[in-house]
Parts: sequence; C-alpha cells; structure tokens
Amino acid sequence: MATIEQVITNANVIKNETATAENTAVRVGTNLVDNAEFVKAESEILGFGSYIDSETSPATQTITTSESKLLIDGAASSSNSLYLPLQIRGISELWDVTNNKINAINIGDGYTMRLDFEIESKSGAPKGIDVILDTGGGATPTIIELERTISVSKIAPYKVSIAFPYFTLSNFKTNGGQIFLKTDSGSVIISNRKISIHRISSGL
Repeated sequence: MATIEQVITNANVIKNETATAENTAVRVGTNLVDNAEFVKAESEILGFGSYIDSETSPATQTITTSESKLLIDGAASSSNSLYLPLQIRGISELWDVTNNKINAINIGDGYTMRLDFEIESKSGAPKGIDVILDTGGGATPTIIELERTISVSKIAPYKVSIAFPYFTLSNFKTNGGQIFLKTDSGSVIISNRKISIHRISSGL
C-alpha cells in the first residue's frame, strides 16, 4: 500500500507533467500563429512584375550620345502582374506603363531590377550603352541614383541583359525612377524591351 508521501509525490509528478504538456501546447500554438503571421507578412512584401513592350509605338528606340528615356508600354501579352506584392496587387504596378518609370511602394523599400533588350543595329562604332537610373522626375537626368555600362562591341543583332539592386528613398517615392540610355559614341537601335522588378524588402 502506498504511503501518504508517495501519493503526494505521484500527484506532484502528474501535476508537473500536465503543466509541461500545457506549456508545450501553448508554445506550439504560439509558434504556429507566429509562422502564419510571418508568411502573411512575406506575401505582403515580396513579389515581382514583368513588363514587356508591345513594339508598336515605337517599335524600336534609337539610342545616341544624348540621354533617351527607356520606353516600355507593358502591353505585350507575356507581361506578368500576377505575382506582385499583395500590398499593391490589383491596385497598382511596379512599373508605370503610361509615364515609363519605376514606382516605389514605400520609402525604404529594397528591390532588384533586370533590364533586357536587343541590339538590332549600330552606327558610328559605339562601344557601350550607359544605363542611368534617375529620380529627379525631369526630361533629363538630374538626380542619378546609379549608372551602369553595357558593352555593345559584338556584331548585331544580339540580346543584352543587366540587373542591379536599388532602394527607394523620398525622391524615388515622390518622382519614381526613370531609366535613361545613352551611347559613348554613334548610335544603337534597340528592340524587344523588357523590365522585371522584384521587391525584396519593405521600409515599413
């Protein structure tokens, strides 16, 4: 027959095991809620849009030693806005197809961008095309956020691609980001213009 001390000890063991099980259940439940909130937050933040020119007006662009704003109307059937961040999906876009500029969702966001186009022909022996991201909002670059150079030394026609990260501060949020192109010499005719924009972090 169990003594009173043994009965009390067993009762305490059962009590402790019950409390441990309850605490574990609470932790598991909390973790599930936290994970669900994390997934929801990620889907609000992350996403991409892909915008391809329909090549109708204009079908091509001539790039010279003066800055020309990149034109992409996003009207090609292969353009894709299905996977934009939920924060703007069905409401807005990452590329303004009317004004040909990048839209910023929030101040402090982080993005990556990829630009693709085809070099159709060249004149005057150009060696490179400068790609300029500007947030001044004017007809020519005034607030240059970054600048990259694409080599065009190969024999046309051929496709080129360039990608880079960027972030959005107050000028970007207010004016958007325009992309200007210019050659170091001569001129280049480009076609098959495409831009893909992927938001990877939120300033909020």
